[in-house]
Amino acid sequence: MSLFLAKRIKFFLICTLFLITNNLPAVSQEASGLSLGKPLETIRQPGEIYLAGNKGDWNVRCITGNPGDIDKCEIQQLIYLNENTPIADISIFKLNPGEIAVAAANVMVPLETLLTKKFRVAFSEDNVKEFPYSFCNNNGCLIRMGLKEEDVEAMKKGSASKLSITHISDPNAAIDLNLSLEGFTAAYEVIKPF
Repeated sequence: MSLFLAKRIKFFLICTLFLITNNLPAVSQEASGLSLGKPLETIRQPGEIYLAGNKGDWNVRCITGNPGDIDKCEIQQLIYLNENTPIADISIFKLNPGEIAVAAANVMVPLETLLTKKFRVAFSEDNVKEFPYSFCNNNGCLIRMGLKEEDVEAMKKGSASKLSITHISDPNAAIDLNLSLEGFTAAYEVIKPF
């Protein structure tokens, strides 16, 4: 076989391979009986909790309702003692109109919190309130707060709220925590009363 003939055969094989590979997608797309797939729909079961998004430092967390019902959503934030140590969790949800409180908040703080010293919240410099602890379980101690319109408005206007708890090891010293209000207004507007 001459060198010229070998080069022609090689050129022919390369051209044939090029034509086949360039036409494969078109051939496979045109072939009948092939499934191109369908995006999987997310189907949540009633009672399932999911993250619906976030606004600033606030998460919008929802519970899937029964078919035909709206999902119940709240806003939530972890509160840190320092950069790497979460110490508390707060969730806020709106109440139905006609109540004295327009919203409710649940705050979970650690076990070994001194329960005789009430939980303190500074919504603003002029709006500081104390709340009793409701109960403790294996997860921590819970404070259930009713929020009036002025409390929510103070949070909308502020950049942070100060929270205070006391540890049983040092009853005379409060532990001050910072609740970020970045994104609070946007997150609060997203949720509906329930």
